[in-house]
Amino acid sequence: MKYQKILGLVATAGLLLAGCATDSDNSNTWLSDPNAVHVSASVGSIFTRSNPAAADEAGQKSFNKGDVMGVSNNGTSLNYTFNGTDWQPGNGSYLVWDASNLTFQCWYPADGNNSFSKGYIQEDQSSKEEIAKSDYMTAATTLPKIPGNRQLNVTLVRKTARLILNIQNFNDQFDANTTKVNHIRIASKASTDASESSIINIKPLQNGEGGKGTTYTALVAPGEVEGKLYFTTDEAAETPLVVKTGTLEAGKSYTYNLIVGKNKVTIGNVTVAEWTTGKITGGKAEYNPDFTFKADAEQKFKMITKGNYTISKLQYSVNNGEWNDVVANEEVTFGGTNGDLRLRGTNTNGTASGKDAYSTITFTNDVKVACTGDIRTLLDWKNYSTVNTQNARFCSLFRDCAVLTSAPELPAKELAEECYYSMFYGCTSLTSAPELKATKLANYCYSCMFYGCTSLTSAPELKATTLADYCYFWMFRGCTKLSTVTMLAPGDKISEATDCCFDWLYNAGTDETVSSRTLIVTDEAAYTALKSKYYLPTKWKIGDCTVLNKDGNAITE
Repeated sequence: MKYQKILGLVATAGLLLAGCATDSDNSNTWLSDPNAVHVSASVGSIFTRSNPAAADEAGQKSFNKGDVMGVSNNGTSLNYTFNGTDWQPGNGSYLVWDASNLTFQCWYPADGNNSFSKGYIQEDQSSKEEIAKSDYMTAATTLPKIPGNRQLNVTLVRKTARLILNIQNFNDQFDANTTKVNHIRIASKASTDASESSIINIKPLQNGEGGKGTTYTALVAPGEVEGKLYFTTDEAAETPLVVKTGTLEAGKSYTYNLIVGKNKVTIGNVTVAEWTTGKITGGKAEYNPDFTFKADAEQKFKMITKGNYTISKLQYSVNNGEWNDVVANEEVTFGGTNGDLRLRGTNTNGTASGKDAYSTITFTNDVKVACTGDIRTLLDWKNYSTVNTQNARFCSLFRDCAVLTSAPELPAKELAEECYYSMFYGCTSLTSAPELKATKLANYCYSCMFYGCTSLTSAPELKATTLADYCYFWMFRGCTKLSTVTMLAPGDKISEATDCCFDWLYNAGTDETVSSRTLIVTDEAAYTALKSKYYLPTKWKIGDCTVLNKDGNAITE
């Protein structure tokens, strides 16, 4: 196993100091020495070792014969080896009780590389034996007195995060039944040290053949991590598809469900669980992907209502605390040291009854806010993946929210009329848009959705082939930095739907920083339909704009 270059451990030369005894002739002397330190170790989590072969909690919480743990006291560091029943000191040397110093530090695995202050991540985690070598844990305790049974009991705490990348599906560019990823590499910091700058590329534990449902599991250092997807064996000749995580925390298990396309990877949803309470399902810890707000500094959340709308069946939680009902105009503090804010609901009608009666999320401080999670958890947080979305509306939910930097997932394929009307209207800090999966639209469903989003550079792919009246009406109006738009409806549907694209690109892509614009349509007939209906301003017509068909071929006049 290849390890990264490390700093030296605490010196073990001081074995003759008080607190340590040696006996090279009889390694069992410690058993009869009343002053010998006997060690009992447990782990405060379900997944104590990263042992995917264990079928139950008991197996996952067990140590294996031959496991080695480092124990330090009074300047002396020794290794204790698990023999299947007890932790035994090696080489005839053992710690003895010293009433003047009852502070102990422990770390696992003690492989000659790790120490109490730093654990190293292995590059090869492709087997259950190898992944366990990165299961770095520590414990520190100071006892009030020498225990009567002379036994040191320690509870180890995990210092890594577990990341599971799951190939949930392949988009319609592939045959989902036959397409396979050749392999994945996971880029993580080389150690748990916060100041670590070196990056390693982990070969994860793979379960599956690379097709839909295949999982890739690795233990990684806390922080941001990248997954690199390769379709061939030649990493040097291939540019991988890259998926980036958020900040992963020690002691948590993260499952990223991936939808793989030819040019990008989309995160379908993310599940997170504390390893102390996570539900074990096929080795994965899961929970509902709550609608979540993150801010680096203190921020204040508030919901206001318009048009006699009444907020109903919507709750919030701060820093994983208790859930409380959302009350109109009531401020809730979160962000920074206060922790994240989560919302959940049980109202299948969403947060609005229509474009003139709705509730709006506002933030009162000038602090940027990122939103993640599945919006369907506001409809039915327990059954979000199967909830009926045909009556769900989120009109003006983030209207004029200038500090919002990212949007939640909008995976619904069945849409209500006006469902996303003006949802991100005036969100001037929003730089990217969520994927829109619906192929059949409803009247006014996307109208004014991104109106005035002046930081948005690329529009979400509009993959709908069945349009509706006013469906894209004013959708990207005023998106001055927009440079790329993809709309895949056929020409006859564009012509049939009343004002479906009226002024959808008005004043879009006009910022001086936009050097070129690209419009992608199904075919020439679709472009002709847009042009004949006067849906394209000059800057989005051939001559001032590159127009391509869905196969990437140029459309010319």
